[in-house]
Amino acid sequence: MKVAVVGWELPPAFSGGLGIHTSNIFSIIGKIVPTEIYLPDMGYSFPYYPFSIITVKITKGVAGGSYSQVTNFIDAVEDYNRNVIENFRPDGVSVIHCHDWITFRAGIDIKEKFGIPLVVTFHSTEYDRSAYFNPQGNIMKIEKEGAEKADAIITVSNSTKGVLVEKYGIDADKITTVYNGVKSSAYTQGVSYKRERMLLYFGRVTSQKGPKFFMEMADKVNQYEKNVKFVMAGTGDMIGEMESYAVNHGFREKVFFPGFVDFHKAIEYYKRSGVFVIPAVSEPFGITVLESMVSGSPVIMSKTTGVGEALNNVLKVDYWDTDVMSSYAISILNHKSLRETLSLYGKYEGMSFTWEKSAIKTMEVYRSIWKI
Repeated sequence: MKVAVVGWELPPAFSGGLGIHTSNIFSIIGKIVPTEIYLPDMGYSFPYYPFSIITVKITKGVAGGSYSQVTNFIDAVEDYNRNVIENFRPDGVSVIHCHDWITFRAGIDIKEKFGIPLVVTFHSTEYDRSAYFNPQGNIMKIEKEGAEKADAIITVSNSTKGVLVEKYGIDADKITTVYNGVKSSAYTQGVSYKRERMLLYFGRVTSQKGPKFFMEMADKVNQYEKNVKFVMAGTGDMIGEMESYAVNHGFREKVFFPGFVDFHKAIEYYKRSGVFVIPAVSEPFGITVLESMVSGSPVIMSKTTGVGEALNNVLKVDYWDTDVMSSYAISILNHKSLRETLSLYGKYEGMSFTWEKSAIKTMEVYRSIWKI
């Protein structure tokens, strides 16, 4: 038996949770069954992984063979899918596993051409990425077709499962929720840092992630607590707007915008932060929540962050309710018992989400459709 995975990113060539998921899940599955992962050829050298990596050239929509030089994303995705279909090696493959709409076209065509069962994972939907504001119809069409043509569907949360059922009319019995995990040792070991009176936002600075609400909360906290600083780590199309907000509201010197943060720097921020805040408008899962929890940082999260459906030791709030959000933040900063309780219990709860559990549940989905 062999698994063929069609993906889009893998460390060191990645920009978010999809790359982290791919590396961790298939590093485990690849030790159990032969696994091949198809990826765009963006000129990166990969470290050793316990699976085979097949890179596929993209000739359209990319200027210089790099993720940072994608000039037309739709063209690049379409070209990649065509080239995966042309270069696909079906020998011995028992399951095709495609991740997000950017790979669904290849998965559908390969299934129809070779009769191989298809699994698709929704790490997010177009509704999430657009924060439910003007989602792109062409992408929704691909997502719907991928869900309909798949033999089995995996979602990263029950909330995402609900979107597929409600918006795309997919049979709920066809969908299995498999939560992401976290490699706890990477965050619990190593250098220790003194906790600071610092509120941390870490993620893409786009409307989906709710950076505007973080800034509104920061403004309110700053009005009551003058010795607190705020870090907005990440890149995105709203950085300029967020910097202007801080200037216009008179607390720019309290807000730090470090831009892209690598793995080691991210751990440092998690360990230094007094509170981690994720005010996402629509976040299908939220791996950063688990990362911050196992690092010992108390968490305030929006009720529309998917992983929250399975967590107890965090504070949950409506993403738009920055009054409550700021009250929570001030309470954590000023009350040691609350801070230590959320830190300790949150750490142990976060550690219960492992990639081994995720891999086992994914293998169970494979087994349900394998043609033996």
